[in-house]
Amino acid sequence: MQRIRYIFVLFLAGLLLAGCAPRGPLAEDRDDNVVSFVRSDTGNAVTVTLGPDLAYDKRVYRDFMGATIEGWLYRAGDGTSVLVSSMGRKEFEDLIGRTIEAPETGIKAFPPQTSWLPRLCQLVRAYVVSLDSDVVAVVKFGPRPEGECDGLVGNDDYMAAHPKEVAEFDRRAEQDISIGW
Repeated sequence: MQRIRYIFVLFLAGLLLAGCAPRGPLAEDRDDNVVSFVRSDTGNAVTVTLGPDLAYDKRVYRDFMGATIEGWLYRAGDGTSVLVSSMGRKEFEDLIGRTIEAPETGIKAFPPQTSWLPRLCQLVRAYVVSLDSDVVAVVKFGPRPEGECDGLVGNDDYMAAHPKEVAEFDRRAEQDISIGW
């Protein structure tokens, strides 16, 4: 009888450990305004630290342009928000429609890029870091404009017409988002 209990306890411990184990080679951890991503197979890691003006809102799962985006959503009192997420490199490349130039192992950060997305009627600033065969993306969304937005103003036209607004948005994003590896 003692032996059966011992085997049962080992079985339960195994189930508990299996339930706590990471589901893939990329593990995520969020501690307040710090989100860490670690590749268990290489030990490479990326840490995203967000400024104190951003408050954690929720874990999100969204379909966007044929990809399922999963990540941590933070909001600020000025109407901006930041999404911190990760995905496989191939899935990311399919989403953006091009191949990124980065080695299959190691970490490579790309320069941040600000765009006006007519479909969302928002400025966005994206920070992308390749982490081995995965990608960590941090996207700051600007506040939605007041009034109607018909979505007809393209990126180049918006950027040319609002240089001060874009510069201020970029400056705030640099204050709010820090990425290390």
